[in-house]
Amino acid sequence: MTFRAARTAIAAIAALALLASLAAVSAAAEDRSSDDGSTSLLRESAREASKPIYDGLWKRKVSPQNKRWARRVSECESGRDPNALGAGGTYRGAFQFSRETWVNSPRSPGGDPIRFSYRTQAFVAVRLKTRDGKGHWPNCS
Repeated sequence: MTFRAARTAIAAIAALALLASLAAVSAAAEDRSSDDGSTSLLRESAREASKPIYDGLWKRKVSPQNKRWARRVSECESGRDPNALGAGGTYRGAFQFSRETWVNSPRSPGGDPIRFSYRTQAFVAVRLKTRDGKGHWPNCS
């Protein structure tokens, strides 16, 4: 293994560890509800901690064509609002993910999509489209 390959592998492992910890924080925030604002602080913490990772992935790994697709679909689904709730909260975020779809999507950080930035949601949506096709967004693709 070359030095560059080893460095890349270490970076990937570190990113996965961070994502696992974010999922744990997100799950803890989801299970906790209080009036003291701690849930919103955890939500913001998870969002901010994942932002640099997903921003970088969005910039480096998503083609201009898929970025245009994401803008078009999220505009149709939610007006590009990463905090949007549809069908009484069944569908969540800019791409109106169900929680089950979000958690089972490729490269998803887990938890609740509205706890993450637009770019995080968009990156996951593009990966889901790549894996499954456009069928998750039948009215907007």
